[in-house]
Formats: sequence, C-alpha cells, structure tokens
Amino acid sequence: MFDDNDFVCRHMQLTKADIIKVIREKDITSFEDLQDETDVATVCGSCVADIEEILEDEIAKREM
Repeated sequence: MFDDNDFVCRHMQLTKADIIKVIREKDITSFEDLQDETDVATVCGSCVADIEEILEDEIAKREM
C-alpha cells in the first residue's frame, strides 16, 4: 500500500496522510463525501480503488 507521504491522487497532489486527515476531521463516511471535500479522483480516476481502500480502513478503525 502507500506510506503516509506517498501521493495517492497525483492530480490533486494528495498524499495518504492528507486523505486520512480529511476523513478523520470531517468524519467522512462515503467516497462521494470525500470527493466533495477534496476533489480526489475527479480527473483521471486511476486512484479510485486506492482511495476506497483507505476510506474503508479508516471507517473500520472507527468501528473498533
């Protein structure tokens, strides 16, 4: 997977850490909400699967 400082969405210049920060601070629960906050995966979409995996991992951590 990605290290925290690796770019996940190169078009929006968002790292894994950036994405996790938004998910946690905004209590994001859906991919669409994450897109609304960050514009992630709105250019080419090649990062969609990786973003979804990061989001799912963060949601699972909340439920523990």
